[in-house]
Amino acid sequence: MGKKRSPTYKRVKRFLKQLAGQDIWSSTQIKLNQLRYGDWVIQPDNLNKNSIIYSLGVGEDVVFDNKIIDQFNVTVHAFDPTPNSIEWLKAANISDNFEFHPYGISSTDGELKLYPRINKRGRKSKVMYTLINEGNATNDAVLINVKRLPTVMSDLGHQHIDILKMDIEGSEYQVIDEIIDSKIEIKQILVEFHHRFITIGKEKTDEAIKKLNKAGYDIFFISETGREYSFIKAS
Repeated sequence: MGKKRSPTYKRVKRFLKQLAGQDIWSSTQIKLNQLRYGDWVIQPDNLNKNSIIYSLGVGEDVVFDNKIIDQFNVTVHAFDPTPNSIEWLKAANISDNFEFHPYGISSTDGELKLYPRINKRGRKSKVMYTLINEGNATNDAVLINVKRLPTVMSDLGHQHIDILKMDIEGSEYQVIDEIIDSKIEIKQILVEFHHRFITIGKEKTDEAIKKLNKAGYDIFFISETGREYSFIKAS
């Protein structure tokens, strides 16, 4: 297990990356009442048991999902197509209000090929998968089912989403484009950006933020690492 770093250490590390041109310069754009669950922050006003929460990307971590369920007695719709996550969830301690859907969210309805993440030591992850083939991972690729967000909302009978949380290993950029192009009504978007991936780069995150700003979303939280962002749609 990796060494736990303090928030100050993380902020300083991000600042040095910004100075070196390895991370984007960004800051919060609006101050709001907040609740924090780990690296994820929500704006809690007006949330209740009838709120619609989507959690894209589970991995082996349902802390956010369990805490927001406990806080508001809300149902969380979680999505993850990766084999390890599907197996892990079978034995996980999960609330009855956690509804799991074993497919991914993408810009198309059908199938996609995912590749295991490769860490700094060259080891393949059993948990994290991405659209990007980062190394010699072709033989370990998995074919997964995916749906467009409008398709999912139609299937589940939802007209809007109150909170959309995304930790989907680089696929967030195409989903953000889908949200904007489809004019889906979403109040809060929580996203982990993956511009640290060499094949993505910080310009893509900078562009995504500009698109969300133009669509009426303001940043109300950025984590110390500069990876997790929280956006809210102006009333």
